[in-house]
Amino acid sequence: MIKEFEKWLNEKGYRLNTVRGFVIETELFFKWCATQSLQPQAVRYTDVLAYTNNCQAKGNASHTINQKLNALRHFYNCCIHQEYRKDNPVAELRIRNTIRKLPHDILSKEALGNIYKKYAATGIAGKRNKAMLGLLIYQGITTAELARLEVTDVKLEEGKVYVPSAARSNSRILSLEAGQMIQLQNYLMTVRPVLLALSEKQTEKLFLSTGKSKRLSNSYTRMLKQMQKADASVKDLKQIRASVITHWLKQQSIRQVQYMTGHRYVSSTERYRTDKLETLQEQLEKLHPLQ
Repeated sequence: MIKEFEKWLNEKGYRLNTVRGFVIETELFFKWCATQSLQPQAVRYTDVLAYTNNCQAKGNASHTINQKLNALRHFYNCCIHQEYRKDNPVAELRIRNTIRKLPHDILSKEALGNIYKKYAATGIAGKRNKAMLGLLIYQGITTAELARLEVTDVKLEEGKVYVPSAARSNSRILSLEAGQMIQLQNYLMTVRPVLLALSEKQTEKLFLSTGKSKRLSNSYTRMLKQMQKADASVKDLKQIRASVITHWLKQQSIRQVQYMTGHRYVSSTERYRTDKLETLQEQLEKLHPLQ
């Protein structure tokens, strides 16, 4: 079963370290089941609850137990896929005394718009950076996703951009703003060919550095410094994405925002909600595992 689970995870596209972690935690659970004379594929919710109590008794922190439960959640999803069982006993089981960071230092929509407008698209690197900045501010994509985009992912004739899936995110198609479409068209037609010539690269990647490096980390650093000159309240690029998601949630349904962000789980989207701050008190209280 472990081998089948590992194969299933690899087919799902999870990273090597993630697969190893899930397998290790599942093997530990199997060992505990053996001490309780339980068959892992046939355990019930109460059995898993007993396992979490055992982990607590050993002094495992809440976030550690949640990591264990996450691995088992995936294992039983695999069991359902393999038709070993019809339900997942870990589907809704989580330790709820882990305090999650709530969104903070959220930039207003006006501030985000001004950051984009004030960004000086001077020189080849500046024009490229402004095209990237538009995707960060208007589509809320991550820097990792920026680096994975290819030329064919931009559909200017449709006013759309396709963001491919990754190990931790789902694919989605997002609408482009009229203003940024001009920047992207200029980048594709005039800037990117120069970057290809300067770097002597042959690639279908949408964005690339001016030098030999395949990474854009230095470009992100320079972009952030210029943004901070225009607005000192800008902390980092993650703050930009958090601000975008927070504003989306004020206008769209949570499921729609989950799609737009590429979040695999709606719980990842929910933590950006600022309209229900009473949940903070719940997170501060020590609660037992709940189904």
